[in-house]
Amino acid sequence: MTTLTLRAVPNGRVDMTGILPETLAGRRTEDIGKQIVHLAGSPLMLDDLFDVTPDETGMLVIRTDSDRLDYLGQGMRTGKLHIDGPAGHYAAQAMSGGEIDIRGDAGEGAANGMKGGLLRIRGNAGDWLGAALIGDRAGMAGGVVAVEGDVGDRLGDRMRRGLILVRGRAGDACGARLLAGTLVVAGGCGSQPGSGLRRGSLILGRRPESLPSSFNDSGRVDLSYLGLLHRHTESLLPGLLPATTHAYRYMGDLAFGGKGEILVLA
Repeated sequence: MTTLTLRAVPNGRVDMTGILPETLAGRRTEDIGKQIVHLAGSPLMLDDLFDVTPDETGMLVIRTDSDRLDYLGQGMRTGKLHIDGPAGHYAAQAMSGGEIDIRGDAGEGAANGMKGGLLRIRGNAGDWLGAALIGDRAGMAGGVVAVEGDVGDRLGDRMRRGLILVRGRAGDACGARLLAGTLVVAGGCGSQPGSGLRRGSLILGRRPESLPSSFNDSGRVDLSYLGLLHRHTESLLPGLLPATTHAYRYMGDLAFGGKGEILVLA
């Protein structure tokens, strides 16, 4: 399809809204170069910042050494987007289909309001991954996010559907206000995980630093669905989960109905 190569680090943040495989497909190179983006709020053409070259891979490739490209893949519905380098803030925001592969770190707010598709982050991710869009009452509503590294605070805040996998460690308030869905964090997390959790599962490879007092210790359990989850995650992040069906279960948040769970794999 097309390869966009950033010439130099921009002197401000770049809003990449609208630069998607579906919007650039079938267009001439000259036409793509005239697509408008915004640098620090001011409009300019895409080829003022990027070298635009045809690509026969069938995907949109963005090559960058800068983490100042925001809203990469926002609203994406189909196709493949490959980010060769770091992403800025709000990558895959409101994404509903297709596949985004970030070969570096991602900033804050990745997968906010995500509804479908697959987001891969080969490095680390910032705060509020898979959380709600500003003004919305619920966060990520579908799709899959797979992170090779660590993530920041408030992972999956208000998430209501979907699957988030993290090989590394999460920060504080992991799974806070979780409405439904599944979070898997192999490296454990910081303090107060699952605060305000209503439904859904937070699955941890290591016991957290502390648990809210409003969770009930249900002891060691044998859950067959953990075996199914292990097989599913092997295709996304091989080796993320051990092949076990045993875990220590904590039911809660009892202050919000107590229908969710935190599982610490045994």
